[in-house]
Formats: sequence, C-alpha cells, structure tokens
Amino acid sequence: MEEINIAIVGGGPSGLQAAISLASKGHSPTVFEEHPTIGQPIQCGEGISLNALKEFNLDQKSKLFCVKEYESCKLYLPSNDVIIGDIHSYSINRDIFDQHLAKEAQRAGAEIKLSTKIDGVQRKGESIIIKTSSEKKHDYKCEMLILAEGPQARLASKLGFSPPSPLISAFEYKIEGEWGDALEFYFDKEKYPFGYCWVFPKKGETNVGIVTTAKERKGRLDKFLEEKKITGNIIKKVGGQIPMNGPSSKLYDKRIMLVGDTAGMVNPIFYGGIRLAMLSGKIAGEVAATNLERKGNGLSSSCKEYESRLKKYDFMKKVNIKCHNSFYGFSNKSLSKIGAVFNNRYINRIEKLEKLEVFWKILKNPSLSRKIKGLYYMYRGFKIARDWGF
Repeated sequence: MEEINIAIVGGGPSGLQAAISLASKGHSPTVFEEHPTIGQPIQCGEGISLNALKEFNLDQKSKLFCVKEYESCKLYLPSNDVIIGDIHSYSINRDIFDQHLAKEAQRAGAEIKLSTKIDGVQRKGESIIIKTSSEKKHDYKCEMLILAEGPQARLASKLGFSPPSPLISAFEYKIEGEWGDALEFYFDKEKYPFGYCWVFPKKGETNVGIVTTAKERKGRLDKFLEEKKITGNIIKKVGGQIPMNGPSSKLYDKRIMLVGDTAGMVNPIFYGGIRLAMLSGKIAGEVAATNLERKGNGLSSSCKEYESRLKKYDFMKKVNIKCHNSFYGFSNKSLSKIGAVFNNRYINRIEKLEKLEVFWKILKNPSLSRKIKGLYYMYRGFKIARDWGF
C-alpha cells in the first residue's frame, strides 16, 4: 500500500484548482483521473466569464483557451422579447482550459494519474484507504481526501454524503459554422421546462444545446434547430447531468471535502459551474494545506473552515433557490409579460428613474403585480448569476 498525503479524485476544474492550491503551498497532492486525457470527454457549453478568469489570474492566459469574446448575453422569452445580461464572457475550448490547469498543477508539484478509476474508499482510523480499479490495481493510504468526482458522487455516497439532488440533463451539438453573434439563451416553460436552449458561437463552429427536466431532449433540440434554421453539419454530440438546486447541505467531515459538481457547486439559475467549482477547489486546497501543517505540528485538524469560507459568498445564499423556483415557475404567459417590461433592457443596469418606470409598468399589470415577490427574487438571483455566471 502506497502512502500519500492527500488524494484528489477527479481531474476537472475543481480538482485541479485544489491541486494547484495545495502544491503552491509546498504539498504534493495526487490527482486521480479516470479518463486517459484531461478535459475529455467535454460535457460543457464552454462559456466562462471574465470575472472567473480574473479570480484565478487566468485573464493573462486567455489567448490559450478563449475563442471569442462577448460583453453581454441575450435571454429570449416566449414572446421573443429579449432581456440583456451584462456579463463579460468568452466561449472557450474547455479541454484546452482544463489541460492548462493540469499543467499549472504539475508545474507547482502535483502528480496526476490518468486512466485511474477509484473503485473503493473507506475510513481506517486516522487515514483513508482508496482502491483503484485500473489495469494495475493498487491501494493508497492518505491523510485527507478531496472528492471532485462529478455529480453522481458515487464515492461520496459510500462515505455517508448525500449526492446532489435532483440532477438536470443537458444535451449539446457542436455544429459547423458561426450561427449568431451573441451568447443566446431561449426560455420556454412548455418546450424546455426548468431549463432553456442555448447558442454559443465560437470560431468556425457553434455549441447549440438544451438543458431541461423534460424527456426526449434530442428531439426538442432538433426542433429548436429547425425553428432557428440552424443547418450546419453536426461535428460532435455531448451530454451530461448537472446539479439543479445549488450547493449541497453537507460539504465536509473531519478529513474529507466535496468540491465542484460533487458538492452541487452550480448556480441553480443558469446551471453554470466552472467558477464555483474552481473556487470550491481553491478553498478546499487551502484548508487541506492548513490541516496538513497543523498535523505536522501535533495539532488536531478540522475542515469546518471550508464551509464557513464558502458561506461568505453570494452564490451560497438561499435567494438563488428562490429565484430558481420563481423564474422556472412562471408560465409562458407571465414570462412574455416580463419580457414586455424588460425588453431590450440590461436587467442589472436598471437604475434610479428607470427603476421607477419598470416598477410602474409592473403595478399597472395586475397579473405581474401579484408576482412582485417572485420578480424581486428574480432580480436578485439574476444579479448573482451575472457575477457568478459560467
């Protein structure tokens, strides 16, 4: 049995950022990734905000993985009215992005084991034992464990954590040609319940996808392509599941921390999770480093700081779930009325007299004025989603 200080299961953005944090503080984490190549298969719309890049000092490296820049996005409602979101963002090559993080982690001193799936995990005294199910089976003994294994949270479940629930499913085509000149989101409660279709143009290709609780996602996406007259050749089909209700209630115990999708670190309004995943990984890595240092000095360890630090951020607030329930609970008729009020407005730039104008329009519409609390949650949640999008 091989002894290692800390194991990280999962080589996505959350696990790799945890490795970067640990290695930058002089530790040597081991990252276990079940796939042979970091960043593949891609299961992502491939959008990221400038805020996310700045958070992790990646804005100077953006040319390596960013494909196209956008200073806003468009949210289309059933009436075809459009709300504008002032999120400065980029379409990216997600596999190259993840591979850049992997190189940074290795450069700092982390080890990454590819094609290595963890089959079993158990607590044993003051240690954790993990068992691989790769071609050469091997056992590892570690002092701490960070789980970045994805939304199914298989290992987390074995250790007594509840996996994020419910999950929502996404399906996407990579299509030849640049179909549009903006990041677009299309909402329709009847066609895409609890979700939307998206169009993310890149260079020479476009990501067009759907996320919804409805079945027959492929058929619904095909119909969307037909309606929007998007006829490019399909290069690739991808899909996956996403935590739907935001961060999980239990994120840690004495020696284990959950990060990224495993911890439900996804904004429940637009289901973007790269920035939240990386921040959870960064904090988990820093807390793990502190605990390893405390143990070296004969002191007890605790991961409570991980949760307390995360709770300082707006994306952990309950108002996000309230926004999710309100926005996705509106009928198409209500969404269309909301569209008429906010049409061609930047929803997060409504200030002073314009706020009074919007408020007056809502009050003049009895069916909307009865939903004033839901509209307030929507305004608050959209603002957080703007700051923590993608």
